[in-house]
Amino acid sequence: MGRAAAAAACAMAMGVVAAPAADAAPVAPAVAAVKAKCGATDLKVWYDKDQDGTFLKVWFQTAKGCKKGRKISSLVGEIYCVTTKKRVYRQNVAAKKAPYSTLIQALPPKNKCKDFWAKSSIVYSNAKTVVFKDTWRWKWGDQPA
Repeated sequence: MGRAAAAAACAMAMGVVAAPAADAAPVAPAVAAVKAKCGATDLKVWYDKDQDGTFLKVWFQTAKGCKKGRKISSLVGEIYCVTTKKRVYRQNVAAKKAPYSTLIQALPPKNKCKDFWAKSSIVYSNAKTVVFKDTWRWKWGDQPA
């Protein structure tokens, strides 16, 4: 066994495993380009007030820095009421271009649901193997986190 092989065997036996930078798998160009400016969707929350009361309105949109015209294969956004365990919002769109926003919709009033959980996923056309996902949770009156 040569010195290099012996050193590698010793390092592996001690639990040290490192791959030289030259052997590391490069990031696919299409995936790197998408991650540079695009990525997971943003969840937008707006509290609107009028003579009838306060309303919670929501929508999902592509990331702010996402290049105009970037093709979107699919964008799915869902929001659930934690207390009732019911889905209160769902949008599923395909074959759109950035920037894109789903429909704005009012969520249940505070007396029907005080705690929300949301999830979204987006796939861009030039990186179909990469699914960007995100989740949020918030209470009525707060912003999603």
